[in-house]
Amino acid sequence: MKKVVIIFRKIHQYRKDFYDLLKDSLLEDNVELTLIYGKLDNAESKGKNDQVDLEWGKFIKNSVFSIGNKELIWQPCLKHLKGADIVIVEQANKLLINYYLMFARRWLHLKFCYWGHGRNRQMKEDSIYNKFKYLFIKNCDWWFAYTKEVKDFLTEMGFPKKKITIVQNAINTNVLREQYEQISQTEIEKVKDELNINTDFVGIYCGAMYAEKRIDFTLEACYKIKKSIPEFNMIFIGSGEDLHKVEDAATNHDWIHSVGSKFGKDRVKYFKIAAVQIMPGAVGLGILDSFAMETPLITTVQDFHGPEISYLENGKNGVITKNDIEEYTNAVVRLLISKEYIKMSSYCQLCAEKYTIEHMVENFKTGVLYCLDDY
Repeated sequence: MKKVVIIFRKIHQYRKDFYDLLKDSLLEDNVELTLIYGKLDNAESKGKNDQVDLEWGKFIKNSVFSIGNKELIWQPCLKHLKGADIVIVEQANKLLINYYLMFARRWLHLKFCYWGHGRNRQMKEDSIYNKFKYLFIKNCDWWFAYTKEVKDFLTEMGFPKKKITIVQNAINTNVLREQYEQISQTEIEKVKDELNINTDFVGIYCGAMYAEKRIDFTLEACYKIKKSIPEFNMIFIGSGEDLHKVEDAATNHDWIHSVGSKFGKDRVKYFKIAAVQIMPGAVGLGILDSFAMETPLITTVQDFHGPEISYLENGKNGVITKNDIEEYTNAVVRLLISKEYIKMSSYCQLCAEKYTIEHMVENFKTGVLYCLDDY
């Protein structure tokens, strides 16, 4: 039996189903998956509250070192790599195990693979951080790229196209769809009563709250939308270093609702009463929430979006505007007043069937099998 090892700093709540499905799928082809993971206890991770455990995974405690304001992480997992045919790591400058494996893979007789974005999209492409990342971008045997855009970038950087697998990064949209459809009218009315909402003109923000998410811009847009649509209400789901800005706004305005971090069906019920997702800052997997829960996402042109922004089809399953508060606000207002979001929500549902965790698992497994057969 072939052995594949994935090493990650932590397990995100949204990634658990993927690992479970991938493990079972690989076993069908006589491939054993081992997941080695740690946990992060920095302020950002505590704020997001999105780390989980995996019963069949191997937990190891990360060793964290600080050099100035930079953080380096050593994942002491070498003893778990014995007999591995492939080791897959997240592409991150701070992970010391990556440097060891990229040079030691020859005498360890294993294939070393990256899984990631290819670059840090929240920094300038020619930043020192990214330039350092580029030094090692080809020092691996295989690439698991989040999206086609990432594959194109890696190809431009000189990595062989035939050794890149497009994962088509996703979450469990099928479960979200089921949960969304199970929300009854009684539950909808209960949520509306709890928040004192008596309108269909409801926006939602669901995600972490930090600088690149542009909470200040989001709140300013909400104030402007409220002036044009007096009935407008806004729901914020999530946590992070900028949560206090949302909580302050909610304290001063009864039409702004901050409900904290929510997962599973507790999160879905808020989408059920929302018409659009307002996210002018960094967009990543949150776009799949919009698809699965039929809530078109409105964002702005930014360099720091995650690669999943390529899933957005402007005017069909969401809207992307210039980075201008007036243009952004006007787009949201037009979408709400014209009821165009209803038509978009139908197309969002079709996209949810395209970008699924099942497809992601199949893509990832195919890449693993190709990598194992590659000589």
